[in-house]
Amino acid sequence: MLDSSQYAVVFDAAVAAARQDGMNPVLKDRRSGVISTEPAIAGSFVEPWKPAPSTSRQGLENTLSLQRRSARFEFLPVQNIPVPGRDNAVLVGPNLLSPSGQDLTTYDGELELRVWVYVERKYTQGVQRGTWTLQSESITQIMPAQEPWEQVSAQFWAPISRDVAREQQLLGAVETSLHQE
Repeated sequence: MLDSSQYAVVFDAAVAAARQDGMNPVLKDRRSGVISTEPAIAGSFVEPWKPAPSTSRQGLENTLSLQRRSARFEFLPVQNIPVPGRDNAVLVGPNLLSPSGQDLTTYDGELELRVWVYVERKYTQGVQRGTWTLQSESITQIMPAQEPWEQVSAQFWAPISRDVAREQQLLGAVETSLHQE
């Protein structure tokens, strides 16, 4: 929870926290309160120069497979939402079909900062690993039967989870930078 008078300072602190964590912001929209970062390759135990994993388990996962993380910060106005189930005649909740379009630079009230960190894993189709050594690996070439101009890439990124520990670290970094000022 933060007061709207601190919005500009907290927004800049969130951008700095993302940049410090190795995720460069590619979308910074002060009016709607959204910061999105480009994906950053996650660090492993054998690559200490990359951003450190948030937990030892994630460090092991990053060592065994190539993963990347991207973050999304959202500033939202705090609203008093009634408890559902009290009055069955009226359904109250957010209108998810039409965005509010509220300008947070002129908003007066309390705001909430939310962070999501998404983990994606790289997959390669047609990998044939050797049975004797890890070096003998080949990738099959999939030839399309029809329409050769529409070939699907053999490598792709698929979302696998959220990094809750990294989300807490980013929120902690924003809070720490606010207390230093």
